[in-house]
Amino acid sequence: MKKIVFIVCAFSLFLNAQNLKVAAGAGYKKPLMEIVANYEKKDKKIDAFFGNMKQVSAQAKQTNISLIIGDRNFLEKKSALVFKNFYNLGKGKLVIAYSKNTELENIEQLKESKIKKISIPQSKKAIYGIAGEEFLKNSKLYEEVKNRLYTVATVPHSMTYIITNEVDVGIVNLTAALANRDKIGGFFEVPQKYYSEINIVAGELENCKTKKCKEFLAYLLSDEAKEVFKKYGL
Repeated sequence: MKKIVFIVCAFSLFLNAQNLKVAAGAGYKKPLMEIVANYEKKDKKIDAFFGNMKQVSAQAKQTNISLIIGDRNFLEKKSALVFKNFYNLGKGKLVIAYSKNTELENIEQLKESKIKKISIPQSKKAIYGIAGEEFLKNSKLYEEVKNRLYTVATVPHSMTYIITNEVDVGIVNLTAALANRDKIGGFFEVPQKYYSEINIVAGELENCKTKKCKEFLAYLLSDEAKEVFKKYGL
């Protein structure tokens, strides 16, 4: 059985020391879990960690994580980790998703009084929180909506609030929107001109020097894994 550890504040200490350890931004939990499940059919064992990128980076400094999947810009410039290499997996897309109790057609409607609460991942720690705030400021919407923003830890948290109708609108990624399309009112992509390009990569750390890590990395870059990423919007 694979062990999936979702990072919020504390981290599990009860992991098999022999298993390969990988981590990813929480917004990519579903595709990575599917890829890990497929890989483990070959009797390979993976421990997977998920959280916002700051949490994942902190965990990588404390444990022997070998690979991190996330935004290259954050990993390269803000994680304080040393990577041996980066392998491109796809482009991340910022999305506005809305609850089944809400109707929304474009970003300008975020200013309307009917939109009372907007969930957004943490803007200093999460990829799509950073991109979300950048979008709101570049589109000149931030001042209009700042008092209605509801900050959460990660993309999955933002999506949960949308699904449960606790917010009208949420900022998430395309991966989360596609995975939950039947549970929400709808979604649309934010025009790329409003936020910096998000390059999703597999970052190879020093611990990735074992045969088991090299084999999983090769699988991560295989056509089979690429089809999974493609299904989730990468």
